[in-house]
Amino acid sequence: MGIIELQHIKKEYRSGAIVTPALTDIDLNIEKGDFVAIMGASGSGKTTLLNIIGCMDTPTDGTYLFNGQDLSCASETTLSAIRGKRIAFVFQHFALIDDYSVFENVEVPLIKRITSKTERKKKVLSALQTVGIAELAKKKPTQISAGQKQRVAIARAVACGADVILADEPTGALDSTTGKEIMQLFSDLNAAGKTIILITHDKQIASYAKRLITIQDGRILNDEQI
Repeated sequence: MGIIELQHIKKEYRSGAIVTPALTDIDLNIEKGDFVAIMGASGSGKTTLLNIIGCMDTPTDGTYLFNGQDLSCASETTLSAIRGKRIAFVFQHFALIDDYSVFENVEVPLIKRITSKTERKKKVLSALQTVGIAELAKKKPTQISAGQKQRVAIARAVACGADVILADEPTGALDSTTGKEIMQLFSDLNAAGKTIILITHDKQIASYAKRLITIQDGRILNDEQI
């Protein structure tokens, strides 16, 4: 059994009498420890797919099993719990809080879960060390580079202990050299056991993955090991 199983997933968006299909009959199985790149043109449905996997959106029809638990019709409370503990997002534009320090940005998802400041500090510093920026803990996002900001975002995902890291164009705002460094970091996290699923338009970035899924018009066009 995969950690993520999608069975006949369909997603439609409605605006009055207008129905816009986004995903059609998606079947997908992702094993624990997999590293998957999803590619497709703008409007192909790849971001919708990532949002459903990440419990940010729900399917119109079909079944979504996460580690055997059916989330297809789960409550927002259940979906929120999964997002907070089992799945973490890394976004193209980092989603950091400028008024917070690097340490505080990484700590944010832990505050409601871990009441002990000592334990939170241990997890945050460990995560910052994992991504190679422990020395930046007291800096603000406005004082560090774009590549360092993305490392902070990845550290935030690592600190919360998520099984699955979802990355939406994680190198889109970075130069090519920094992008390669970030992808090597994802590779290292995958080698350590994390399941990585990322969206990219860049074939070179996709080459870091073990598996490439191509989406077209809301359907999986191709799914291959690379």
